[in-house]
Amino acid sequence: MSELQDLVGGGNSSAVPGATLSPPRLVEWAEAETEAARHYLRTVAQASAALPEVVRQAMYARAVDNLKDSPPVFGSPAFDAWAVSAGALPFLLWLSLRKGQPRTTRVQAAELLAGPEGESIAKAVWDLWGYRGEKKSPAPPSQTPASDGGASSVSLAGADTAARTSPP
Repeated sequence: MSELQDLVGGGNSSAVPGATLSPPRLVEWAEAETEAARHYLRTVAQASAALPEVVRQAMYARAVDNLKDSPPVFGSPAFDAWAVSAGALPFLLWLSLRKGQPRTTRVQAAELLAGPEGESIAKAVWDLWGYRGEKKSPAPPSQTPASDGGASSVSLAGADTAARTSPP
């Protein structure tokens, strides 16, 4: 995308032949956040499927509490991790296509990603949603004085694995 398209939120008509990827509106951001939460709950349910009923219920209740305390909203580590995953990509593509092609299904979006142009479509979708393909370099260790008067300890700052920009 050009810098002007980034500024005004223009779509991408070159990534998917015959279609335009539209930038996410507030409704798409909200749906993506909801889908990230659903994905988390489905993952917990699947992971606990073989466990006793009491344990499954406890795990699911804990997962719901986790979502209440720290929902996967745009910019949160949970949302970012979901958004750059292969599992989220068909959903994000579907959201980006549906404004111009409302009859496109999630299955069709997944099929587009499995096709020969899948990699370039994936990059265009992540770019449109504000996730760039390059990784940020990790922050250098910061030196903090220790309480013993002369020694120092090293604290590593966490670095995001996917570069983000603010939503349009």
